[in-house]
Amino acid sequence: MVTEATRGATEGGMERIPFRQSRPGRTAIRKPNVLRISMEKKKKKRKAKVAAGLAEAARGVEERRQQSAATTTVSSEGLRGILQTLRRKLLNEDRGRECRSTSAHFRESCEKLDGLIRSTIVHGTNNSVLLVGAPGSAKKEVLDSVLSGLLHEFNDEKKSPSVGVVRLSGMLHSDECAALREIARQLCDTWGLSFLKSASFSTNLRFLREVLSELDKGHKTVVFVLDCLDLYTAKQKQGLLYNLLDVLQGSQAQAAVVGLSSRHDCLELMEKRARSRFSYRKVVMPAPPAEEGARVLRELLSAPADCSGDADAFNESVRRTLSSEAASRALDRFFKCNATIYTVEELVLELVCSMSAAASPLSPQMVQDACTGLSTLVKQALQFSVLDLTVLVACQRLEKRGRKSYNFHHVYKEVTGLGGSEQRFGMEAALESYLRLVEAKFVEATGDGRRQQEFRPSRLLMMGSEIQTVMERARNCPESLRRAANNLFL
Repeated sequence: MVTEATRGATEGGMERIPFRQSRPGRTAIRKPNVLRISMEKKKKKRKAKVAAGLAEAARGVEERRQQSAATTTVSSEGLRGILQTLRRKLLNEDRGRECRSTSAHFRESCEKLDGLIRSTIVHGTNNSVLLVGAPGSAKKEVLDSVLSGLLHEFNDEKKSPSVGVVRLSGMLHSDECAALREIARQLCDTWGLSFLKSASFSTNLRFLREVLSELDKGHKTVVFVLDCLDLYTAKQKQGLLYNLLDVLQGSQAQAAVVGLSSRHDCLELMEKRARSRFSYRKVVMPAPPAEEGARVLRELLSAPADCSGDADAFNESVRRTLSSEAASRALDRFFKCNATIYTVEELVLELVCSMSAAASPLSPQMVQDACTGLSTLVKQALQFSVLDLTVLVACQRLEKRGRKSYNFHHVYKEVTGLGGSEQRFGMEAALESYLRLVEAKFVEATGDGRRQQEFRPSRLLMMGSEIQTVMERARNCPESLRRAANNLFL
């Protein structure tokens, strides 16, 4: 006779089994085997690691095969000639800037700036505009491209120029007297006037007003370019900005002022009397995306068509190497914070030197080594002590948890957790390490400056990929700290 207890029915995911046949009415709940489940999870993780290792090994074999194929295709003599051509073109012909000028955001910024300056030339409306962007975002290239096109369009070599350009720099002409003297000199050179070197500030200012009035009668335009405009705002009375912008307010002038700055708050730094005379027009140069840096890198590393017979094979090996997974991963991390044209040119020179030293075409390992070697933060962090590295990892852990800002005491709590039983750090030593990182610009202290340094909010300025590289390459990094850092990027 089969009872209900012997049927092995399951309820709630747990198996019901009979005790004994002599006591058919009672059943028991079998608890899940925790040890067996844990062992199964470990087996699955082990299998996943083995599969990942096999895949990585297969990729390495494929990359070595491709590298050997490229080596056999490109001769050593042809490679030497190609590298000399690339180095000469990069250093002497500004080839990187030509590649950057084909980007979409470059053309868009040129159109905006061209429209503002063109309205001054054609319609006689005085304009002022601020060209702002991060260092290396091609601000000067945009301005030079626009001005060269306008000068070529409106100026006739056989006649007096209709458009003139006066260039000042906050780094070279910081003194107001020297700046006005330089304005007078450039105006005299452009329109063939006599220049008086010993003229005073008031004399040069009066000369500026008279020249602009005469040029306006002849329908001629002056474009004033103020590079590093934020440095002129550091002057106490900002006399140059006030007088120059005040001239534009008058009807007897046909001029435009173009300011270049890396600070987005440049207009707020002006005094009220100067700011009221400056229009709030801005042309913002966005930071170039990572894809833009990769595109320029491919163009700079491509051998020209008029090179030796191995140019096609060399270009194919470059394309194959840059599209490999290892090189793509290294370039993606590098271009997230280094996509400016200057860093791309430095990377190209580093790769060209690596190929020349190895006497072989480009390889993924060369790309990885070059990207890591050009990071200045990584170079400095490799010299840090264990405590400094621990503070960096602690800050990264806080940011991974979604903390936008934190103070030293939050960081120290993470440091004590990272040290474990192997290493213990006192609060005073940790505070000294934290302040060193703030001074070295690895950590930025924000908020009210009147607070004590340990209570001020802060944030990490180093990227996670750079911290990961430091943890992998630092010789004094403990294994426990390296494992804790690697767990952040899984």
